[in-house]
Amino acid sequence: MKNQIKEILKNKKILSYSIIILATIFTCIPLFSKYMDISLDDGIQHICRIIGTHASLKEGNMFPVIMSGLCEGFGYSWNIFYSPLTAYLPLIFKLFTDSYVVCLKLFMFFTMLLSGIFMYKLVYKIHKTHTSGIIAALIYITAPYHLTDLYTRIAIAELTSFMFLPIVFIGMYDLCKENKRNALLTIGAIGLTLTHNVITIYTAIFCLIYLLINYKNVKNKQIMKIILINVLIILLCTSFYWIPLLEHYLATTYEVFIPGRMFTNDVLIESKLSIMDLFIDIPWGLNFHIGLPIIFGLILTFIYRNKVENKYQKDIVTFLAFGCISIIMTLKIFPFEYLPNVLKMLQFTWRMMEFEIFFLSIVSGVMITIFIKNSNTKRMILAIIFIIYTEILILSAKEMTQVPFNEDKYITPIPLKTIVGPIYPGCATLEYLPKRAFENLKYIKTRTEKCIILEGIADIVNENKNGTKLTFEVKNVNDKVVIELPYIYYLGYSAKLIEQNDNSKSIKIKESNKGFCMIEVADVESGTIEITYEGTMAMKTSYALTFIGIFLLLLEKMHI
Repeated sequence: MKNQIKEILKNKKILSYSIIILATIFTCIPLFSKYMDISLDDGIQHICRIIGTHASLKEGNMFPVIMSGLCEGFGYSWNIFYSPLTAYLPLIFKLFTDSYVVCLKLFMFFTMLLSGIFMYKLVYKIHKTHTSGIIAALIYITAPYHLTDLYTRIAIAELTSFMFLPIVFIGMYDLCKENKRNALLTIGAIGLTLTHNVITIYTAIFCLIYLLINYKNVKNKQIMKIILINVLIILLCTSFYWIPLLEHYLATTYEVFIPGRMFTNDVLIESKLSIMDLFIDIPWGLNFHIGLPIIFGLILTFIYRNKVENKYQKDIVTFLAFGCISIIMTLKIFPFEYLPNVLKMLQFTWRMMEFEIFFLSIVSGVMITIFIKNSNTKRMILAIIFIIYTEILILSAKEMTQVPFNEDKYITPIPLKTIVGPIYPGCATLEYLPKRAFENLKYIKTRTEKCIILEGIADIVNENKNGTKLTFEVKNVNDKVVIELPYIYYLGYSAKLIEQNDNSKSIKIKESNKGFCMIEVADVESGTIEITYEGTMAMKTSYALTFIGIFLLLLEKMHI
C-alpha cells in the first residue's frame, strides 16, 4: 500500500488531479447538507425546469421543449428560448436518484470539479508546470463570485459556463501557439452556446482579440481553414437549439424578444460596483470580492514581472489585460449603458466577474508558482494559500436555511394565480410567453383547460387532454367554427381532423388574440380532432443537422 501511495505521489499528473478532486469535495461539502436549500434565487426555476423537461420526456415527446404542466397546464417552454444543456445534463443523474434536487446538486458538483480540472490543463499547457496548474485551479473554483453562483445565486447556467471557458482557451492556445487543431475548441464553444448565450458572446469577443494579438501565428491559410471548419461544426452541432429559436423569433412576438424586456439601462446602472465592492468580503449575499489569492497574484505580478520567462510573457500580459478590462467593466466608471444592446443582454455588469476570475486565475497561478520557486519558505507560502482558500470558502458558503427544501410540492406545478409578485416558480417572469398571452395573464389564470369556441356554432364532446396530447369530437358544425385550444402558442403543435369516413386532413394552427393555439373547422358534420406536439419541419431538420455536426466533430477529434 505504501509503495502504491509513493508511486501516485511520483506521478505529478495523478497527484494534481487528486488535489483538485479533494479541493472540490471540500468546497462542495455544504452543498450536500440537507439544510442547503438550492431553491433560492434562480434555483427554483432550474428545479422546476428539469422536472418539466423530465415530464415532457415521459410523455413521449421527441422534442422535450414544452413543459405541459406549467402555466396553468397550458404549457410553457424554456428549452426553445433558454440554452438547453442545463436542462438535459442534470437528468443524467436520474439514473442514480429519484430526487431532482439531488440531480441538480450532483450536476453542480461535477461542473465545479471539471472547472478545476480544465483550468489545470489550460495553465499546465501555458506554463508547463503542474504547480501553476494546481494553484490556478484552486483559485478558480474557490473565487468568491464562483462560490456566489454555487451557493447564493444558484445560477446553474452561469456556473456551468465556468467549466467551458478553459476548454475554449485550451483550443485557442493550441490554435494560436502551436498551429494545430484541437477539438476542445469546438467542444468548448458548443458547450458555451448551449449553456449561456451572453457569456458565449463575450467569450467570442475575447477569442477574437486573442486571435488578433497572435495574428502572425494564425495568418496562414491552413489555420484559417481550421477556424472556418470549427465555426461550421459549432453551427451544425448547436442547430437543434438556434434554428427553432430563430423560427419562433420569426413566427410571432414573444416577450423575450421585445427590446428592453430582458435588460434595462436602470438595472445595468444599479448593478455597477464600487471600488470597495472589489475588496470587501460579504459573508452572506452576493460577493463581488476579487479574491485574496488573485490580489496576492496581482501584487506578485508587479514584483516578479522580470522573473517571467520571455516565452510566457505575451500570454501573461494578455490575460492580465483581459482580467483588468473585465474588472473595469463592472465598475461605476464604465459606461456600460452605452454599449450595443446585444452586449447589454448581460443584464448585470457584475457578471463580468466571471471573466475576471478566469483570466486572473491563470495569471495568479503562474505568478504564485514563480514566487514559490524564488522563495526559501515554500511550506509557509503553501500554508498561507491553504488558509486563504479556507477563509474564502467559509465566508462564501453560508447561504443555508434551517428547513430542508421540499421538492414534492413542485412535482405538480404551482398555479400562477397562487403566486404573489413577478416571479413564478417554473415560469420565472413569464418572459417566454407570446406577447399576446403575457398581456392576458388574468385570462390565463381563470381560463379552463377546455377548448373554447371563439366563432361559429358547434358541439365539442368527449374531450380528453393528456399533456401535449388532446382529442375531442366536434359535431354540428355551422359554416366556419374557430376553436381556441388549451395550449399556449408555440410552434410544433399539429392538428388533424378524422372524419366519420376515416378520411383525415391536417388543420393549420394559428395564434389567437389571447396568445393560445387556434384552429378553424368548416364544412364538417362531425369528426374527431387530434392535437399532438410533433415539432416543426425546421426542428426535425435541425436535429438531423446536429447529428451531422456530431459526426464531423468526431472526425475532427480523430484529425481525419
